[in-house]
Amino acid sequence: MFEKLKTITTFVLVSTALAACAQTEVAPKTSMLTKQERQAFNQSISHFEKMLVEKPNEIEAVIGLARNLRWAERAPEAAQLLKKYQKMFANNGRYLAELGKVNLILGQSKKGVNLITQATQHINDDWRLYSALGIGLDYQGEYVKAETAYNKALKMCPDDSAVINNLGVSQGLSGRLDLSILTLQHALTYGVHSEKIKRNLALFKGARDLCSNCDGSYLKGSDGMILAAGLKSTDKEGPCTAVPEYTAKAPVMVKQLATKTEIPSINIKVYFEFDSAILKPQTLEVLNNLGAALTFGELNEYRFQIAGHTDAVGSERYNQTLSERRAKAVLDYLTTNFSIEANRIDAIGYGEGHLLDPSNPEGDVNRRVQVTRLDKMP
Repeated sequence: MFEKLKTITTFVLVSTALAACAQTEVAPKTSMLTKQERQAFNQSISHFEKMLVEKPNEIEAVIGLARNLRWAERAPEAAQLLKKYQKMFANNGRYLAELGKVNLILGQSKKGVNLITQATQHINDDWRLYSALGIGLDYQGEYVKAETAYNKALKMCPDDSAVINNLGVSQGLSGRLDLSILTLQHALTYGVHSEKIKRNLALFKGARDLCSNCDGSYLKGSDGMILAAGLKSTDKEGPCTAVPEYTAKAPVMVKQLATKTEIPSINIKVYFEFDSAILKPQTLEVLNNLGAALTFGELNEYRFQIAGHTDAVGSERYNQTLSERRAKAVLDYLTTNFSIEANRIDAIGYGEGHLLDPSNPEGDVNRRVQVTRLDKMP
C-alpha cells in the first residue's frame, strides 16, 4: 500500500502544479505553463532584453530578465545571464536572491539556500526572501529551519496566505499531516490563492486518510516543478504593502461616489481570463453591485469614468491595449445589463501608466479598475 500511495501522491503533486515545496534534486522536466502564459513571459523577456541592450549595466534589466526566464522555465539561461554580472553585482541583495532562486530551480539547493541567506544580510525587510529560504530548506529536508524562515516572513507580512500555505505544505512534508491540514484550512480563510490551497489541502487530507501511520517520505518523489511553482507564486505577490480598499457592495459604492469631494472615486477588483478581456464568473457580483450603484438616485444623473489599470509585466504598448479592452468589457457589461446609456460612461485604459505601488511594478496591487464620478449629465 505504501508504494501505491507514493505513486498516487506524486501524480497528484505534479498534475495539479501546487504552489508548494519539493523534495528532489531534479530540475523540472515537464512544462507547467499554458500557451498563453508562455507567450506573456516571452513578451516580458523581449521587453527586458531590449532594456538590457539600452542599459547594459542596469540592475532592473538584469533582474527582470533573469526572473522572467526563470518563470518561463528557462532557468539555465537565467543562470548564464546572472553569471555574466557576478563581479558587478556580487554584493547586491536582489542579485544574490535571484541567483539563489535560480540555483534552487536547477536542483542546487545547498548553493541556493546559501545565496538567499546572503541576500537577507543585504535586504532584511523583504518577506519573499524568507519564504524562498523556507522553500529551499524544505527542499533539503530541514523542516525546523524552514518553519523558522516562514514564521519570520509572517512576522514581516502577517496573515499572508501564500506563506501560510507554504508553511502548511512544509508541515505535511515533514509528516505532521494533522497540523498541516489545520494550517491550510486557516490559509483558506483569507480568500487568496484559494484554488492552490484547496488542492494542497485535498492532497494532505487524502494522504492522512490513506496512510494514517506513514511519515512524509512518500511525498518526496514529486518533480522539481513544484518548487518552481512555489517560488513563482510568492515572487509575483510583491512586497507586503497595503492594498487599495476595494469596494464590492452597492450601498458603499453609492456612499463613496455621492460624496461632496471634488472627484470621488472607488477601486474595484475585476477578474478577467488570463491575457484576455473576458470577464470571469466570480467578478459578476461586483459588477452587478456597480451597476446598481450607478443607477441609484442622484448618481443616475452623473457621468462616470471606468479606468483599467495593469501591472508592468509585459511591454508598455501591450499593457495599454489590454487595459483599454478590459475597460471596454466593463462598459459593455454595464450598458447591456443595466440599460446605462453609453454616453454616461467613459471607458479608458491607463495600462501601466498609473501604478498604485511604483516600488512593486509587477505586483497584483496595480491590477484594478477605478470608477470616478465626473460631471452631471446635461
